[in-house]
Amino acid sequence: MTLANSDKPLVTVVLPAFNQESILEENVSTLLDYFCSLQDRYRWEVIIVNDGSSDATGEIADRVATGSDIVTVLHHPVNFGLGQAFKTAFAASSGKYVVTMDMDLSYSADHVERLLEVVESTPAKLVLASPYMKGGSIGNVPTLRRVLSIYANRFLSFFAQGHLSTLTCMVRAYDGEFVRKLDLRSTGMDIMPETVYKAMILRAKIVQIPAHLDW
Repeated sequence: MTLANSDKPLVTVVLPAFNQESILEENVSTLLDYFCSLQDRYRWEVIIVNDGSSDATGEIADRVATGSDIVTVLHHPVNFGLGQAFKTAFAASSGKYVVTMDMDLSYSADHVERLLEVVESTPAKLVLASPYMKGGSIGNVPTLRRVLSIYANRFLSFFAQGHLSTLTCMVRAYDGEFVRKLDLRSTGMDIMPETVYKAMILRAKIVQIPAHLDW
C-alpha cells in the first residue's frame, strides 16, 4: 500500500500495543483502509510500539509492517508503560501532525480526520477528543468506570482552569514539531495530563472536539 505524495502534509499515527494479539491485525487493517480514503489530502506513517508484549503482538505487528510501506514497528524489550511508548514514538515520528490512537479503536477511525481538520485550521498545538463535552458520548462503559472517569477528569480539569472536559483521553492530535520538543517525563498513563499541563505552561493553544467513546 502506497500513500505517498510529497505535496501533502505527512501525518504520523501512533499506536501503542501491549498484549493485543487478538485485535492488532484487524484493527490496523481498518485504520489503513480508512487512511486510504484520505490519501488525496494526507500522506501517512504509522508507528506501532510493541511495549514488551508477552504474547504474539510483536510478531503480528512485524507481519503487518511487512505488508505495508507506511507501517513501522518499534519494540521495547520489556513493558515500560504507555508514557514511554508514546515518547519512543514521538522521537521516531516525522509527521507535520502526530495523532495518537488506542489500538482497540474504542474511538472510531473517523476521529482522525476530525482531529486533523482542527489542528490544520487553527493555531492549536494540541487537539483533544473528549466524550465528556457537549456533543460527546460514552457507550458500553461499565457504570462505575464511567462515573470514576467523569469525576477524575473533572478533578483534573479544576487544575486546568476548568476549560477542558478531559485531560486523560488518549485520542488526540499534536503539532508534530511541538510534541517532539516537549520535555516529557512520565512513563505511565500520567503522560496524558502531563502533555496538557506542559502545553498550558508554554501557552500553547489547546482545543477539544466532541468524541464518541464506545467499548
